[in-house]
Amino acid sequence: MKLLHDNASSHDHQDVFDYLKEEGLNLLPHPPYSLDLSPCDYWLNDCIKRNLTDQKDEKSLIKEVTRIVKEIPKEEYRKPFEKLLDRIELCISNHGEYFEHLMN
Repeated sequence: MKLLHDNASSHDHQDVFDYLKEEGLNLLPHPPYSLDLSPCDYWLNDCIKRNLTDQKDEKSLIKEVTRIVKEIPKEEYRKPFEKLLDRIELCISNHGEYFEHLMN
């Protein structure tokens, strides 16, 4: 299992750290709310938006987003994580500042 823990305030609590330690998970430090390091922010949300059409209500929106997410092949989910180390290196070299504009 892999856990991308973004240090957001809801995750940055001693109870959370204690639980993850009990479960044997190691955490890598990185800046809180770094959109450039969160696959949901730099990949999944964009993928959903590109494939989403206007919906008449919340229920139809939920159904459509669920359909889109389920139709994404498993190998597509792996790609953003395979590039994560490159993104982390860019984050470090830019002192935690946003770096999406530097991506090829």
